[in-house]
Amino acid sequence: MTEISKVFKGVSFTDSLENYFTLKNVSICQFLFFLNIADIAQYIEHHFYSDKDWHFRYDVGAMIKFVVVKFFRQQPYRKVVLSKKETWLLCFKEKDGVIQIPSGGTLHHFVKYRLGVKGVDKIMEMVGEKDFSTGSQLEDAKLDSTL
Repeated sequence: MTEISKVFKGVSFTDSLENYFTLKNVSICQFLFFLNIADIAQYIEHHFYSDKDWHFRYDVGAMIKFVVVKFFRQQPYRKVVLSKKETWLLCFKEKDGVIQIPSGGTLHHFVKYRLGVKGVDKIMEMVGEKDFSTGSQLEDAKLDSTL
């Protein structure tokens, strides 16, 4: 399996999706950490953003993963809470030693006004078609059909 190396709070570590297949309680954020959605983020930037750089306060890929978490957990926007580790797993950037966490209102604006229904549908379709790029077979993953 492919391993990913990242730095968290100044400590470098290597992890693999394979380490989580047998565990019962794993955060959706942990699985999204291994999902490469650079192509989806580029699609969203191209189709749902203007060419202004000021739109990118938060990384688009991280916001897409945050949207997936919101809908997976079925929580209202104002009650979506992420731990510092989860924000890091979703690839939110650190600034001045602090990981910038978007509020529920920011997420709501991203979904309702930036993406709209068509954008959210497209994100969910594209994320649903993704393989975790780990070299594993899709049948190795556990799927939840209740979404």
